[in-house]
Amino acid sequence: MNHDRIEALLERIALALEQMVAQTSQHRTANVSYPQSHSDTEKTSLEPSSRNSNASSLSILEPFLNARGIQIKVRPPEDAADQVIDSLSLFLGERYEALAGLLSKIKRAMQTGAQITESLKDRPQQDISSACQFCTRLYEVAFLEQYQYFRSPTYLIKAKTTTLPKAQRFFGGQWLERFILQKVKAVYAQVSSEVSGKLAFEYLINPQIILPNGDDFELDILAAMGSSIYWIEAKSGDYQQHVAKYSKFARLLGLDPDHSFMVLADVPDDRCEALSALFSMTVCTLRSFEERLLAIVRSDTAQQSALADRFSSVSEH
Repeated sequence: MNHDRIEALLERIALALEQMVAQTSQHRTANVSYPQSHSDTEKTSLEPSSRNSNASSLSILEPFLNARGIQIKVRPPEDAADQVIDSLSLFLGERYEALAGLLSKIKRAMQTGAQITESLKDRPQQDISSACQFCTRLYEVAFLEQYQYFRSPTYLIKAKTTTLPKAQRFFGGQWLERFILQKVKAVYAQVSSEVSGKLAFEYLINPQIILPNGDDFELDILAAMGSSIYWIEAKSGDYQQHVAKYSKFARLLGLDPDHSFMVLADVPDDRCEALSALFSMTVCTLRSFEERLLAIVRSDTAQQSALADRFSSVSEH
């Protein structure tokens, strides 16, 4: 085990010990009644999954960043449209191979609101269905201004893109970040259902931060599950210019490759393996991300649970 991995493991152990001490303190005072202010009542009623970028304070992530000289500059607020965006993002991400060509045409045309055509002739029926459903949903929320599908024998989609800012953000990469966030939440839900007690969960999506040298930086997703931190960046286009910078930033965070992810939409699995080896990050595809993250979170949670059991045993004696 190298020096960086040892430091990361020691830090997770320290965080786990702090949480256990806090939990022990809470347990000892559980039978004592204290008057609560309205704000205190609201805080204690929050489920772990509701602690996101809009929480009034972040009990794990913000101190984690501050300890490394990193300040949070802006946390984007929740948007009323997030639920719609998440639904579209999940649909696109889970059918990306079938929709990648259509998405590419929309991205090229949306700068001017131009029209596009997409031929579905000789495509599998499942791909045709996915493309038509996706375009219908985009049209329903005005992310396409016009949409028409011509059946046999042409099997042709005709659509007009829009310059609407929300649509531009969605197609420009927001869909990928929101897709990844939903996969992170799915992993948390799965692991949380497998362990006894509540598993701490927080996340930040697209926070603007200030680095120790004063430079601005924007993260895609930073999440905490239990006492472990996971940093995830996602790219749907050229990634080459970002990989070295992200690898350096992972070292600033003190995160090993198991806790630093880059998710690439347009590369094969074998290239991800090569990039992971070269840049000390876990590089994976849309298809493989959830499974890789789930395996690592399960491993981390098992280690934290074993540590908690040993600590409890020592405390009793």
